[in-house]
Amino acid sequence: MRVSLQGLDESIFEAARDLGATPWQTFRLVTLPLILPAVVAGALMSFALSLDDFVITFFTAGVGVSTLPLQIYSMIKIAVTPEVNAVSTLMMAFTLSLIVLATRIHRGALGGRP
Repeated sequence: MRVSLQGLDESIFEAARDLGATPWQTFRLVTLPLILPAVVAGALMSFALSLDDFVITFFTAGVGVSTLPLQIYSMIKIAVTPEVNAVSTLMMAFTLSLIVLATRIHRGALGGRP
Protein backbone atom coordinates (compact mmCIF):
# COMPACT_ATOMS: atom_id res chain seq x y z
CA MET A 1 0.00 0.00 0.00
CA ARG A 2 2.71 2.44 0.94
CA VAL A 3 4.57 1.96 -2.33
CA SER A 4 1.36 2.45 -4.28
CA LEU A 5 0.59 5.68 -2.42
CA GLN A 6 4.15 6.99 -2.74
CA GLY A 7 4.15 6.42 -6.50
CA LEU A 8 1.09 8.61 -7.09
CA ASP A 9 1.60 11.95 -8.80
CA GLU A 10 0.28 14.86 -6.73
CA SER A 11 -0.69 16.76 -9.86
CA ILE A 12 -3.56 14.30 -10.44
CA PHE A 13 -5.15 15.32 -7.15
CA GLU A 14 -4.52 19.01 -7.80
CA ALA A 15 -6.23 18.66 -11.18
CA ALA A 16 -9.24 17.00 -9.54
CA ARG A 17 -9.46 19.85 -7.01
CA ASP A 18 -9.09 22.46 -9.77
CA LEU A 19 -12.01 20.84 -11.60
CA GLY A 20 -14.20 21.27 -8.51
CA ALA A 21 -14.04 17.85 -6.90
CA THR A 22 -14.53 17.65 -3.16
CA PRO A 23 -11.97 15.72 -1.07
CA TRP A 24 -14.39 12.77 -0.87
CA GLN A 25 -14.94 12.77 -4.64
CA THR A 26 -11.20 12.98 -5.21
CA PHE A 27 -10.64 9.97 -2.98
CA ARG A 28 -13.54 7.96 -4.43
CA LEU A 29 -13.00 8.72 -8.11
CA VAL A 30 -9.23 9.26 -8.34
CA THR A 31 -7.29 7.82 -5.41
CA LEU A 32 -9.25 4.61 -4.78
CA PRO A 33 -9.14 3.33 -8.38
CA LEU A 34 -5.40 3.97 -8.48
CA ILE A 35 -4.64 2.11 -5.24
CA LEU A 36 -7.28 -0.64 -5.60
CA PRO A 37 -4.81 -3.22 -6.99
CA ALA A 38 -2.58 -2.67 -3.95
CA VAL A 39 -5.58 -2.99 -1.60
CA VAL A 40 -6.62 -6.29 -3.20
CA ALA A 41 -3.03 -7.57 -3.14
CA GLY A 42 -2.77 -6.67 0.55
CA ALA A 43 -6.02 -8.50 1.29
CA LEU A 44 -4.79 -11.60 -0.56
CA MET A 45 -1.47 -11.50 1.29
CA SER A 46 -3.13 -11.14 4.68
CA PHE A 47 -5.48 -14.05 3.89
CA ALA A 48 -2.59 -16.28 2.80
CA LEU A 49 -0.45 -15.32 5.78
CA SER A 50 -3.31 -15.96 8.20
CA LEU A 51 -3.49 -19.54 6.95
CA ASP A 52 0.28 -19.81 7.08
CA ASP A 53 0.40 -18.79 10.73
CA PHE A 54 -1.23 -22.02 11.87
CA VAL A 55 1.69 -23.01 14.10
CA ILE A 56 1.73 -19.68 15.91
CA THR A 57 -2.05 -19.72 16.29
CA PHE A 58 -1.97 -23.31 17.52
CA PHE A 59 0.35 -22.44 20.40
CA THR A 60 -0.98 -18.99 21.28
CA ALA A 61 -4.76 -19.36 20.90
CA GLY A 62 -6.64 -19.18 24.15
CA VAL A 63 -9.21 -21.61 25.45
CA GLY A 64 -12.41 -21.53 23.44
CA VAL A 65 -10.82 -19.72 20.47
CA SER A 66 -11.26 -21.54 17.19
CA THR A 67 -9.87 -19.90 14.07
CA LEU A 68 -10.46 -21.42 10.63
CA PRO A 69 -7.01 -23.10 10.40
CA LEU A 70 -7.47 -24.59 13.89
CA GLN A 71 -10.96 -25.79 13.01
CA ILE A 72 -9.71 -27.47 9.82
CA TYR A 73 -6.83 -29.06 11.72
CA SER A 74 -9.16 -30.47 14.37
CA MET A 75 -11.46 -31.85 11.62
CA ILE A 76 -8.53 -33.52 9.80
CA LYS A 77 -7.10 -35.21 12.92
CA ILE A 78 -9.65 -38.01 12.77
CA ALA A 79 -10.33 -38.35 9.05
CA VAL A 80 -10.93 -36.24 5.98
CA THR A 81 -14.66 -35.69 6.03
CA PRO A 82 -16.93 -34.13 3.38
CA GLU A 83 -16.98 -30.94 5.50
CA VAL A 84 -13.20 -30.58 5.14
CA ASN A 85 -13.49 -31.12 1.40
CA ALA A 86 -16.26 -28.53 1.18
CA VAL A 87 -14.32 -25.94 3.20
CA SER A 88 -11.21 -26.56 1.10
CA THR A 89 -13.19 -26.19 -2.12
CA LEU A 90 -14.78 -22.95 -0.91
CA MET A 91 -11.41 -21.53 0.17
CA MET A 92 -9.85 -22.42 -3.17
CA ALA A 93 -12.78 -20.95 -5.14
CA PHE A 94 -12.67 -17.78 -3.01
CA THR A 95 -8.93 -17.38 -3.49
CA LEU A 96 -9.11 -17.98 -7.24
CA SER A 97 -11.98 -15.53 -7.63
CA LEU A 98 -9.99 -12.88 -5.76
CA ILE A 99 -7.01 -13.51 -8.03
CA VAL A 100 -9.20 -13.16 -11.14
CA LEU A 101 -10.74 -9.98 -9.72
CA ALA A 102 -7.31 -8.53 -8.94
CA THR A 103 -6.13 -9.34 -12.47
CA ARG A 104 -9.14 -7.62 -14.04
CA ILE A 105 -8.76 -4.57 -11.79
CA HIS A 106 -5.06 -4.37 -12.58
CA ARG A 107 -5.74 -4.60 -16.32
CA GLY A 108 -8.40 -1.91 -16.07
CA ALA A 109 -6.09 0.38 -14.07
CA LEU A 110 -3.43 0.12 -16.74
CA GLY A 111 -5.88 1.15 -19.46
CA GLY A 112 -6.16 -2.26 -21.09
CA ARG A 113 -9.31 -4.12 -21.91
CA PRO A 114 -11.37 -5.12 -18.81
